[in-house]
Amino acid sequence: MVDVSKTLYKAKMLDYYFDRQAASSIGQGSRFVISKAVFGTSSLVTKNSAGRYDIAAIPPDFKIGDLLTPFCTVVPTLSYNNGIILIRADLDPTQLDPDRSYTFNTLVILDNEMKACAVMCVQEDSLYVGKGYTGLMELDVSGSDDHA
Repeated sequence: MVDVSKTLYKAKMLDYYFDRQAASSIGQGSRFVISKAVFGTSSLVTKNSAGRYDIAAIPPDFKIGDLLTPFCTVVPTLSYNNGIILIRADLDPTQLDPDRSYTFNTLVILDNEMKACAVMCVQEDSLYVGKGYTGLMELDVSGSDDHA
């Protein structure tokens, strides 16, 4: 994936991801699996005085309840290569009202316990039936300091 300006896109693996992955690796709790992606909006993306959007730092303790207007939940396509998990979430138009536009700026990734483990924020957009959208998130799990 190409580098995208942090003014246009931010993504972060949450503290919960690391805690849950570690516990799962030693047999504590159920097996950790990235399971769902939820499209919606959050207060992390705000319009500034110039009419552009600012994306705040994603807090490491973001919860699914911080997603203000969830409107589409999908099963993401997952792949792994050389320390990178690629998460692809395709908007499902069958979950949308064909006569409505949906404001979008945040994609939340959930595990199999339906808890947020990663978040992606983008410039605000309108999504609707007939307008496809694919959210792509690369998660660096190679052990480097920059995880997303």
